[in-house]
Parts: sequence; structure tokens; C-alpha cells
Amino acid sequence: MPYRSIPDARAWPKVEPSAGALRDMRVLIAEDEFLVGIQLEADLRSAGCSTIGPFNTLEVATQASRRERFDVALLDINLNGTMVYPLADELSARGLPFVFLSGYISPDLPERFRQSPQIPKPHDPVALMKELRAVGCKPDR
Repeated sequence: MPYRSIPDARAWPKVEPSAGALRDMRVLIAEDEFLVGIQLEADLRSAGCSTIGPFNTLEVATQASRRERFDVALLDINLNGTMVYPLADELSARGLPFVFLSGYISPDLPERFRQSPQIPKPHDPVALMKELRAVGCKPDR
């Protein structure tokens, strides 16, 4: 399959930071699709966030989550054919918030994750920032 060129980032919609709500938020990204990862980084940075990743395998994302400090994680449910649930379980046990980013719908998720925050792919940058504000803005983080 031939490689497609990367779209010009100047054509991507810009997400305006909102009164510092996301400014300086550190977001760990676990995403295996290269172009989706680039788009997420651009959206997050334009909203004032800093990013860690994207990481394209469960193993590398898990290792990064253990060594990096972050406020919230964006987790693609299927990372190169491996489900991200073990990392979501670990983050939950550590009290770290996450948002699933996926084409899966809630009924397809294991019962324990059906109420977890979820953004569908392709993502809407405004909806993503709203969800990040909801899960990641904790005064003690």
C-alpha cells in the first residue's frame, strides 16, 4: 500500500485554550495510527497542553505511564491488535484519569469500562477538550 502524504498542519482546525483550563495539562497519548497521533498532538498543543507520546504499543505506553508524570491519558482501545484494557486497569488502580479514543462503542467494551469517558474516532477536537477538562482538571494534580 502506498504511503499517503501528511496533511498540512496549517489546514487543521485550531482549538483555542479556554481560560487556562487545559494550559499546562500533561496528556499521555496511546495511539497506533500515525496521522491520528499527529492530529491529537496538534489539537492538544493548540489548547495549551503538553503531550507525552504518542505510543503505538501497549507495552511502550505502559512503560511510559509508569515513568512519566501526566494528568490524563488518551487511550486508543486497540493498539496494533492488542487491547489497551490492562493499561486502563492500571491507571484506574493508580487513580489516574483516562479517556478512551476509539471506533468501538460502549456496549462493545468490557462491563467495567462502559461508563468510562470515551471520544469516538474520528475525534472532534472541541469534544475532546471538553472531556479532558471534565476528567483532568483536579486541583491536587
